Amino acid sequence: MSLKIGIIIASVREGRNGKVVADWVLENGQKRNDKDVTYELVDLKSFDLPLLGATPTESQGIALKNWSETMASYDGYILVTPEYNHLVPGALVNAFNFLNAEVNNKALAFVGYGFLGAARGIVGFRAHLAYQQIAMTQQQINISFVSDFKNAMTPEQEFAPGAWHTPELEALFTQLLGWSKALKALRNGEIK
Repeated sequence: MSLKIGIIIASVREGRNGKVVADWVLENGQKRNDKDVTYELVDLKSFDLPLLGATPTESQGIALKNWSETMASYDGYILVTPEYNHLVPGALVNAFNFLNAEVNNKALAFVGYGFLGAARGIVGFRAHLAYQQIAMTQQQINISFVSDFKNAMTPEQEFAPGAWHTPELEALFTQLLGWSKALKALRNGEIK
């Protein structure tokens, strides 16, 4: 059974760190050489989504369609998110509010980054996603500006994740792929 996993860059903010963290996740996923598993980056910033409830412009209507189709095409997701004011980014919440059937009975894992690894924001967003019938892995990765970035919050900052994240990442991929495979079988009617 082939699986397609989307690695979502959740921040749309200028100067965000999400791309470098997502590239690290992608690189580690590809190194695993999982049989019949494809990993792809999905940058939320590339979708010009309107605020939920606002009348979309023509281009935003196209972006909504593209967002829906993109998310529907994946069997599972790794959400790379920062934490702003103890919450995940508002753009991320807004984007998921447009989804329902596209993400039902699919699996999701979190890779958070920030001073506390986005732990507080992830806790709150887990409750939100549960109502969309998304199965979330127990394992999550919390990347800290204190221990995983050299010269954090300066123009010279460099992402240097600690070696302790390697077994965490391995567990995250194993859990995500297990759930994704089982839920794809469920969606395909192989499990009743």
